[in-house]
Amino acid sequence: MIDLSQIPAEGLRLEGREAALPLEGKDVLRDLAWALHIMPSDADVFIDVRGQAVCECTCARCLEPLDLPIRVESQFLGSKDPELVVRGNHTLGSQDLDVVFIPEPVLEETELVKEQFMLHIPTHPLCREDCQGLCPQCGKNWNKGRCSCRPEHVKAPSALAQALAGLKLDLGDQ
Repeated sequence: MIDLSQIPAEGLRLEGREAALPLEGKDVLRDLAWALHIMPSDADVFIDVRGQAVCECTCARCLEPLDLPIRVESQFLGSKDPELVVRGNHTLGSQDLDVVFIPEPVLEETELVKEQFMLHIPTHPLCREDCQGLCPQCGKNWNKGRCSCRPEHVKAPSALAQALAGLKLDLGDQ
């Protein structure tokens, strides 16, 4: 646990390692190594997280197991003030989007690091960019060759779908 009220003026540097951290479903982060730097800034804290790990997950197209290397280099401001981003009448800039609300005076180091790694995992990881996926009829992995299934016949759109496709809506002020 990191007590944010006890961070010295020169900041706090921590390093850590974890063999494995479970994620949602069967996904796992393994071989994690990180460096954490927390620096006080008025009533807030500046947090820098850097590290690497391997995400054991599944390809989104062919469902084969996948080891995805993940590198993290995140810097953000942690604030106890939930209104920090919306203070004043100014347009939000990219610097405003890197503010994280911290409701508690303590942080769990491993959970903070895990969250930063999860933000760097693609939502649809692929085993390779040109992954062919699975046959929708028999489920064969097309990366290992084509199956003998016939291509699906594409249904012609219904009369209602055709009518709706040609419809133009005026969504002006109402």
